[in-house]
Amino acid sequence: MLPKTTFSRFTHRVAAALRACRFAPPAAGEARVIVFDSAPWWPLREDAASLLSTYEAGRAARFRHALDHDTYTIAHAFWRVALGAALNSDPAAVELVRSAHGQPLLPDSGLCTSLSHSGTMVAVAIARGAAIGVDIEGFPSRTPLHDLTGALCTPQEAAAMSELDGEARSRALLDLWTRKEALLKAFGVGLRVPPSTIEAHLDGLIDPPDEAKDAPSCRLFSLSMPVGWLGSLAITGDIEHYSLHHL
Repeated sequence: MLPKTTFSRFTHRVAAALRACRFAPPAAGEARVIVFDSAPWWPLREDAASLLSTYEAGRAARFRHALDHDTYTIAHAFWRVALGAALNSDPAAVELVRSAHGQPLLPDSGLCTSLSHSGTMVAVAIARGAAIGVDIEGFPSRTPLHDLTGALCTPQEAAAMSELDGEARSRALLDLWTRKEALLKAFGVGLRVPPSTIEAHLDGLIDPPDEAKDAPSCRLFSLSMPVGWLGSLAITGDIEHYSLHHL
């Protein structure tokens, strides 16, 4: 439940939506992932914008297309409201900072978090544990992934992809992309580590790359997404399970 100090239409609408999808603050070892389409929220963009940090407002202002601007604004404002609900804090008071490599951090809270948005779709992940990463992408991809196989796949993954054709291969490549993005977010390194240098399997723990040798190992899960979308979640071993909440 949101604190009574928050009164904007946007925060009240988000609070109601979170209740409707049965979102609750994660307990120890729990992760919660919220997936929603930002487009119905665009009429509240001005209310939402008031929750953005100076950095986020600057990023939003640089988008040339209204779709990108509005999705970014709603995604980041919704993220803060959800974090406020998880922390029992006013969303505007949530201390959300970033590491040197861009990983979002919630200092001294015991929570970890991640955000992804593609097109109009948004995914917010919050957990009580060491680290989490989420990534979603629209299918079919606007990027010709066949041209990126060498940069995306390990030799073993590339061999598996070569056995697929057409749409099956495109889907498998995009699914692999979401897994690697989620994993690199959880490790806190992002794309400064080449995706082709890490495994992204769904069976057991995956050790971090040398660039993040102090990070804990992670497990990967494929998210159940609406038609036309793919998504993946990476969580550390201290997070035992996750729940998915569709608005």
